[in-house]
Amino acid sequence: MCMSSCTSESRIKRIPVKEPTWRSLHDLKEAGQSFDELIAVMIQRERDYRDWKMITEIDTNGEFVAFDPEEIMQDD
Repeated sequence: MCMSSCTSESRIKRIPVKEPTWRSLHDLKEAGQSFDELIAVMIQRERDYRDWKMITEIDTNGEFVAFDPEEIMQDD
């Protein structure tokens, strides 16, 4: 149970994983790194990968339209 100073961000949640998955995570973890830190890094890498993938797909298949940033930033 959390005390009043506990926020929803700091609550500990349990994520059930099978032992082979836990071992793989453990092997990726650096000395002194918590599982929370490892998973946070993995999440950021996945987000970066998805952004990169989207950009490469646009580069391969998309059409680029020139725009004037000054025009976009003007107040209506």
